[in-house]
Amino acid sequence: MALILDGNRRWATVHGRTASEGHEAGFSRVPEVLRWCHDLGVETVTLWLLSTDNLRRDPAEVDALMRIITDLVNGLAASDRWRLRHRGVRAMVPEPLLTALDEVAARTTDNTGMRVNLAICYGGREEVTEACRELLEGYAHEGLSPAEAARRVTAEAVTEAIAADDPAPELVVRTSGEQRSSGFLLWTARHAEHYFTTTYWPDFGYDDLKAALTHYERRSRGRLRVTPDSRAT
Repeated sequence: MALILDGNRRWATVHGRTASEGHEAGFSRVPEVLRWCHDLGVETVTLWLLSTDNLRRDPAEVDALMRIITDLVNGLAASDRWRLRHRGVRAMVPEPLLTALDEVAARTTDNTGMRVNLAICYGGREEVTEACRELLEGYAHEGLSPAEAARRVTAEAVTEAIAADDPAPELVVRTSGEQRSSGFLLWTARHAEHYFTTTYWPDFGYDDLKAALTHYERRSRGRLRVTPDSRAT
């Protein structure tokens, strides 16, 4: 499944907090939500933490976001439970966050827990563009002619370049009441069910997650198994 963590700033406005405090509140929810996902039988979770569009916000807010996300990444790695991987445009990720992402990916690669993809500086169109560019650069390195390379750019090849070892998401959940994908997992989520909730991400609780999974189970005849209530304490 995939989660669009939306509504941190609106939550902050409602509660009289700053935008950074809203992001702090929202990202502090991530470890507990991941535990719930694991307990409910989810095998892979992709979290959209920061979009390429978010980088256009006020520089002070973006700097705070980078710090908060770096702390989150290091905290998730320290738990030694999940297999963590970055998904997004590497060139847009500043240091020291990029180094942290590379380090935690290497450190957690042998973990047996749930796979957690961290979509940071992520955009759906950018992901598809990067995949096509990588394919063409590879074909050029092989010495293929432009015509030969063009024939090799198939839907299957692009899928392999984007997510070679990741299953396609079956459920995409967006919080905060917005009912749009914003290009999230533009290529791989084309058959996914979408579930929208008005709950702001900092308030996203176990019942919200269970409702999303129940919706999916109802819509897809149980391809994703929802286990009995085993909420982490």
